[in-house]
Order: sequence, then structure tokens, then C-alpha cells
Amino acid sequence: MVIACTRDCYDTCIFNENYKPLNIFPINGFTCARGRADLIRNEKNRVTTAYIDGKETTIDEAIKYVTKLLKETMKKNPARILRTDYDGNQGLLTWYYPDRIFNVIGASQTDRSICSSEGHAAIRAHYGTSMGALPEDFTKYRAAVFWAFPASTSSPHIWALFVKKPKVSIDVRVSDTARKSDRAIIVRPGTDVYLAIGVIKVLIEEGLVEGKVRHFEELVNYVRGFSLDYLSKVSGVGISDIRWLAEFYHEYKPLTLIGFALGRSQNGGDAIGMISLIPALIGLERGYYYSNSLGWGLDFDYLRGLHMARSSRVIPMAEFGDYIERGEVDIIYAWNENPVVTLPGGDKLIKAVREGRVTLIVHDPYWSETAKLANVVIPAPTFLEKYDVVYSYWHDYLIYNEPIKPPRGIAEVDLVRRLAKELGITHPLLLEDPWDAVDRAIRPAGVTLEELRVRKIVKMKPKYLPTNEPDALPLPNPTEPGELGPNEVRLVFTSHPLYTNTQFREVYGNLEPVVYTHDYEGIVVLESEFGSVRVRAVRDGNVPPGVALIYKSSLIDLDGKPINSITGRIKGKYAGTPMLNGVRVRVKVVGN
Repeated sequence: MVIACTRDCYDTCIFNENYKPLNIFPINGFTCARGRADLIRNEKNRVTTAYIDGKETTIDEAIKYVTKLLKETMKKNPARILRTDYDGNQGLLTWYYPDRIFNVIGASQTDRSICSSEGHAAIRAHYGTSMGALPEDFTKYRAAVFWAFPASTSSPHIWALFVKKPKVSIDVRVSDTARKSDRAIIVRPGTDVYLAIGVIKVLIEEGLVEGKVRHFEELVNYVRGFSLDYLSKVSGVGISDIRWLAEFYHEYKPLTLIGFALGRSQNGGDAIGMISLIPALIGLERGYYYSNSLGWGLDFDYLRGLHMARSSRVIPMAEFGDYIERGEVDIIYAWNENPVVTLPGGDKLIKAVREGRVTLIVHDPYWSETAKLANVVIPAPTFLEKYDVVYSYWHDYLIYNEPIKPPRGIAEVDLVRRLAKELGITHPLLLEDPWDAVDRAIRPAGVTLEELRVRKIVKMKPKYLPTNEPDALPLPNPTEPGELGPNEVRLVFTSHPLYTNTQFREVYGNLEPVVYTHDYEGIVVLESEFGSVRVRAVRDGNVPPGVALIYKSSLIDLDGKPINSITGRIKGKYAGTPMLNGVRVRVKVVGN
């Protein structure tokens, strides 16, 4: 019996029935503080029964009530039903299969762009795939460049593979990863693309290119249009450091690990695309790693039922709050996500639900902020309590997840099939056995469900490997972030070693809303074009002037307002990813 941690996390640890991490590469017998705390968390803050308008009820009654709500809105316009979900659980059954019912009825969906979409699209524009190095490849590299990738806190297993090797960290502040690296290069928010152009320029103009890139002459002409003086001025990285980084690449041939945070930044897609070209220029095959989820060949579209039915409308996550504020949504059905505090404009969702303009239905194991707000809450089991199939966006194992705890609530697949029955839906998508759907979805990755059930852990066979000669186009046309005004900073978010987004506060408590800055101390108001929040500012010498840092898990301000009230609407040009990092905010000190 095995069980896999289903967090939105690179490592995707695998455990035995006693919840001890397996000693197989690359899990290597250890886990992080979150994995160690899961058994404790599983017993805390649980939704144990269904609720309608704050009153306890049975799951059966809640299903009948939700059916009534859906039917009424479907008669008017099914597009006014919005389902919103994300990567709170990476199980193929938990996350993907429930989407079928909403595609069949013609509901709206979000574009699911908030995390890695921008980078996937940008790298594919060069290589035709976003697939990069595999964990087995990692061991072959003698050095690493962690580019906006705080591996020491967000991916301890990746970090462990390089802990004794030369490492460079590129970030907007001196992170834990930067402190533990051999060299740290600090770049201004939104300007990584300028640094990448600088590295490519030096490699080309100093004759350090050893690999092949199609349309190479166009790339040569492109970088010729930028002077190192200009690239240094915009990025804040000295010319000597740009040259040093290019020479480091040439000498050490490091693996480049690119963080998701870049895709949520100004010029983020362009930055990721250009960074991914650097390994090709120095002759490395699969010399980068971003996320491998789209390279295994897993048929996520089949699991969602997109071969037979599709959403009537796709709402960008960046504009989530705006659609609600404009009155374009009547019902929101949320699972596998905590949108009140994770999506831009969460404050607008709160207001709309409290004013009765939106009915919120939540299926969740825990009392999240979204569940506490909801009109209807239905309990769900955790990954420790149900069967599922789990994949990783780093390592190449597919895992047959088996429960080690008694189930509570109703599983996602069972709930949507019950709803389909109550709605009278007889569409083949909802009649197909969910496990048959999983079997069909995993076969392109070289795995069958029968094999997986017997062996529990099976290696996938990557289907979409990049060539070593990427097309150098499209070439970016970046925009400078511009100078900051008086009392202005650029706000960036980072991960915390004890939390995965909104998870684990049951174990480690709520994080105080603290913003770390170079210059401010005390209670401050952060104000952007989208709104304002009140938080505590703490001076931190690791944060450069003009930057403010806040943990993603610090979700609510001192007045109970979501921090995401000050983000939104601005989207990346490759996949529409919300620009959460580098938002310009004005700082006003209001107390001690």
C-alpha cells in the first residue's frame, strides 16, 4: 500500500501505509515540514457534515438543494454558473474528472492560469513542449542556476540534489536559497528578461555559443539592439555580474531551474522563454526545468471530457473579481481551491455573497475562508481517505493512492455523479466509469490502470521531449517596469516552508500579515490601483529598496480583508496569467 502527497508541490512525496516516506530516488526517505504534519492536520478544522445557509443538514439534502439551484440557473443561462477549481489536490479523479458535469451543462470555467500556464506557453513557443530535465538528468549536472526558484524552501528534494554542487540564485531579494548559494544575483522585479538578454548577448558576442538555435542570425541581430549598459540599468544587475553569469554558464554547463513566480511577473513569459534558450546556446539537451506536467502525455482533456463537451465561457483568473462585480455570475461552485484568498478580487466575491448577488457552493475537507463564506458546504475526504491516481510535475512516477484513514464526506467523483443523476443527465461522459476514464488518460504515458494497481508506483515514459535546437522566435518586446514614485514599492509574493498556499494553518497557525521591506516599519496601508490593505511592515536587510515581500500564506490583512484585494486584471501575454508579482503599491505608515 502506498499513498502520495497530493500538494501543489514539486516533490510529490510517496509514503508507505505507516506514512513514512519511501527511500526511492528522488524522494530519498525524507519529506518536508508539511508532509510530516499531514497526519496531524487531517484531524483538525474538518468539515464533518453538510451545511445550507449555516444550518447543518445531510449530504443528501445538500445535493437536492444544489440540484435545485443549478436547474434554476440552467433554465436562464448555464454560463452564469461558474465552477472554479485548482491544484489543491493533484489527483486525477479529484481535480479533473468532476469537470465533466460542468462541461455537459455548459457552465463557465476559469482559465486556470494563475500558476504555471504562462511559462508552459512561453517555453512551448520555443521548443514545442515545456518538458525539461527529469530528476535522473539532474544528477548529471555539475552545477545549477536557480532562477526565481526558491528551492531550499519550496522543493527540498530538488535542493538536496545540488546542495554540494556550485549554485547560483537569481531573485528579487536575498532569499534562503540565495543565502545558501555560492553566488546571489539580485534583479529588479519584472526585469529578468533583460538579464537573460544580457547573458545571451555576452554568450554570442564573446564567442561562447556551443549549441544550435534555429533562426540564430535573427537572435544575433536582436541582442545587438541592446547595450549592456542599458540591460544593466534596467535590471539593476551590474555589467560585471552579467558577464560573470554568462561565463558561469559556459564553464559549468549548469541546469537552469525556472520558478513559477516569473510567470506571474511583468514580462514573465518573455523572461521564461529567453531563459530557456540559454541552455541550448551552450549545447545542453534538456538543460532547463520548469514543469514537466504537460510532457508525460497524460490526457487531462479526456478526463475533463473535452472530447465531448466544453465550457460555454472561460473567465480569466486575473478578472475573476471583475466578472463578479459586474453581476455576470449567479452561482460559483468551488472545489480543490480557496478562491476568496487566492484569486484576484477575492474581496468582491465576499461582498457579492454577503449581499446575496452570488450563491457560493463549496466542496472541501476543511473550513477554508471560502467554505466559511459559502451558502452551501459539502464535506470532502482528504487524500489520506480515498483512492486516486497522483502524478508529479517533477518526477516521473505515477502513483496509485490508497486510503490509510476512514473516509469522511463524499468524494468529488461521487458527488458530481450524484448531481448528474439528480439533474437527470444521461450524457455518456457521466455514465463512463471514472476508473475507465483514468485508464484511458494514463495510457499515453505508457501506464495502464491494471499495472498501476498491482505495482502501486510506475514510471511514466515522457512523450514530449524537447529538441536540442529550439526555434529562437518569438523574440520578446519587453516593457520597462518604470521608475517608482515617492513611497512606492513593488510587491512580490513568496512561498513559506511551513505552508502550501492556504494549507497547514491548522498545524502551524495563521501567519500575521507582515510585509518585509527595506525602509518601512509599523502598521502600513498598501494601496494599488485595485484596492488597499492594512498590514504590518518589518524592516529586512535581505529585501532591497523599492521591493516589498509578503508570504503567499499571509492571506488576510489586519482588518480581515484578503491581500489579493490589491491585485488583479493585468494578464500575461502568453497565457493570461495574473500579474501578482511586481504590482506597484503605495506605502502609507499609519501606526506603530
